[in-house]
Amino acid sequence: MTIVNYVVKFFSVVVVNCLNPVNIQACIPVHEWLLPEVKHGIEILRNPDIIYQNEREYLQKVVNR
Repeated sequence: MTIVNYVVKFFSVVVVNCLNPVNIQACIPVHEWLLPEVKHGIEILRNPDIIYQNEREYLQKVVNR
């Protein structure tokens, strides 16, 4: 069910907006915006702790001062 929800939201947000002639030039280079986000999503699924890793490291630096 979650995958279906993601597909529906992707279609309603990305595909519909990319059909707009004003946005089509930004949507054509799929390798620039979609593939890096898919890679990031896979990394998050493999290691959920990575989501806030940068924030945790920053807070630890601030606390340790």
